[in-house]
Amino acid sequence: MYEKNTVIYKQEKEYFPHLAFNQNHVTMQSAESLKKRIEMEERNDLKRESPSGSATIKIADDSNSSEILVFTSLCNVYKVQKRELLDKFQALQKIDLEPGEKPIYLTGEKKYKGFLIVAFENGKIGKISMDSYQTEYARKKLRNAFNKESRLVFIELTEHDIDLVAMSSISKVVVFNTSLINAVGSRSTKGVQVMKPKKASSMIKVKRLENAKLADPEYYRKSESLNAIGFYLKPGDEV
Repeated sequence: MYEKNTVIYKQEKEYFPHLAFNQNHVTMQSAESLKKRIEMEERNDLKRESPSGSATIKIADDSNSSEILVFTSLCNVYKVQKRELLDKFQALQKIDLEPGEKPIYLTGEKKYKGFLIVAFENGKIGKISMDSYQTEYARKKLRNAFNKESRLVFIELTEHDIDLVAMSSISKVVVFNTSLINAVGSRSTKGVQVMKPKKASSMIKVKRLENAKLADPEYYRKSESLNAIGFYLKPGDEV
């Protein structure tokens, strides 16, 4: 169990605490300060945006885990043993980042069960078996944690299949379940085409369905096959 200054997060929500970077060293607000900031933002229903000169990181649940995984902008993943930490944020101070590298996603390893969902700007989404990140020895860093050919727009570890909603740059929307994507053991998978580009469009957003505001989600659903252009976002709906 974590002791004082532990920030507790609900698994179904995404949090983006603000981090300031100075070359390879990560300077982070205290856990107590982060907790107060998040509580204030929840009360005011504010969007969490990165201030100038800093970056944002997606924080996930770390229960039922003995390691913290930190995925980065250079497609690496760092592993930190939880027994070395008072809280999961300290993992960011335990890793040696490469020049220009920034953390983008922090999560517990969940006993390496389930999948890592990665979505890219080119409309493709991959579903990587988490056991492909498990190593026989306590390695601290794995390269090529996900494909780098197209810009990453979404990353999340999930222990079971979930509904996602994707939106393109021309406001086309698709709702689908990740069961339509076969899990693979290759971390470098390019993924499968979920959103078909139209007029040079790109996929700009992917979210869990419960985090979107859609009056009739089933209107956008593709339940049999993917590679769809999608449906125009209705007035009043938000992704």
